[in-house]
Amino acid sequence: MTKGDAMKNTRWSINLALPALVLAWLLSGCAATRSTFDVPIAQAPSDTTKGFVKITQVRDQRRFETAPRNPSTPSLQNPEEIHDPAITARAIARKRGGYGNAMADILLPEGRTVEQLVREAVAKAVQEKGYAVVNEQSPAFARALPLAVDIQQFWSWATPGFWQVSAEFEGILLLKSEALLVNPQEAIRGYSIVKGMAITDEVWQQVMQQGVAHLVEQVKAKIKNPAEN
Repeated sequence: MTKGDAMKNTRWSINLALPALVLAWLLSGCAATRSTFDVPIAQAPSDTTKGFVKITQVRDQRRFETAPRNPSTPSLQNPEEIHDPAITARAIARKRGGYGNAMADILLPEGRTVEQLVREAVAKAVQEKGYAVVNEQSPAFARALPLAVDIQQFWSWATPGFWQVSAEFEGILLLKSEALLVNPQEAIRGYSIVKGMAITDEVWQQVMQQGVAHLVEQVKAKIKNPAEN
C-alpha cells in the first residue's frame, strides 16, 4: 500500500466515524438530565351525543425494572425511585446516551399522571365514537355504560444508530366492558417512531403525541357504535 493510499483510507475512516461521534455527543448532552413536560390531549366533543359512558377505573399496572435489557421496559435512573409511586406514576420515558447506555428519565409535570393522560385519551376515543363521558354528578351516570382500563405499557425509549437515532413509543391497554366493547375484554396497542440525528424534548413530545393518537384510534376501533347498544 502506498503512502497516498494509506492517507485515503485514514480520511475514509475518519469520515465514517465522524457522524457516529457527533451523534454520540448530541445524545449524551441532552440525555444526562431529567426532563419534565406534558403530553396534552385535545378533547373533541361529539356534535351529537347518542349514548353515555362512565370510565369507572384506570389502573397503572406497569412494571419498572432497575436495569432492564430491553429499553422498552420502564426504568428510572435512580433505582430507589422505582418504589416511589409519586415518581413512577409520572414516568413516561428513559433517555439513552450515544452508545445505548441508559441515562436520565422523562416525567410528566407534578400533579399529572399516566393514569390521567390515558383516561383523557380513552375519553377522546369514546367521544369521537359518539358517546358523552359522564361523572357521578351527571343525571345520566346510572345508565351510562361502564368502561375500565388497565395500563400494561406506556413508555418511550431511544435506540441509537450509526447515522441516526430512533425515538419510539408503545402503549398497551386492556379495556374491560360487557356492553361497550366488541368483546368483554380488548387488548389494544398504540405505536409510533420518529427518526433523526438527535432526540430533543420536542422529538420526545412528538413521538408520544403520535403514539397516543394511534392509541386513540385503536380504542375507537374496539368500541361499539351507539346504535348497537
